[in-house]
Amino acid sequence: MAGYFPASSRIIDFSRTGDQVLVFDTMVDEPDHDYVIDLQDNLLKPFFNIYHDIAFDAGAAAAGITVSVYFMLDRTLTSVRAAAEVSRLAAGASFIPVRNEAIGNILAIPEGARLYEGIRKNREIMLPRLSIDALNLIDDPQFSFSGFVARNGEGYPLELKIELFQFLETIYNQRRADEAGGPVTL
Repeated sequence: MAGYFPASSRIIDFSRTGDQVLVFDTMVDEPDHDYVIDLQDNLLKPFFNIYHDIAFDAGAAAAGITVSVYFMLDRTLTSVRAAAEVSRLAAGASFIPVRNEAIGNILAIPEGARLYEGIRKNREIMLPRLSIDALNLIDDPQFSFSGFVARNGEGYPLELKIELFQFLETIYNQRRADEAGGPVTL
């Protein structure tokens, strides 16, 4: 993600104590920004151990920060088990699993559906499958959905324009007005 947002990204080494402190202190000290923390699976437990040890959820609440955890699922049982664990570890936060139609549906596997059903979740998001042409377009670091919408899709082939607006509408219709205090929280 840092490659797509170099001006507003910071890569840290979460194995270093100073960087761990930096992550949490920055969020509390600068609550007017939204933060995305993209963790490798081997860093989930250490991250949430620190989260609990420093009572980040209480500190965030005191600073007026709403914490939401979005967990990107893949099509493996391991991913569903990890989502259940992260949901448990992030008990004070909103938990939102994100499923991607393009990589398959873990819910088609009975064990996956059973495990998924047991996960504490505030809601879920389903990303619709996109064509190869649409994926290639949005994978370009120069592309932005905000720019696409601002220009009403002008300059793009009609098929891609329709597909991307349908994609955005599907995601938009999954929003919640009551989460994070905003009218359009995805």
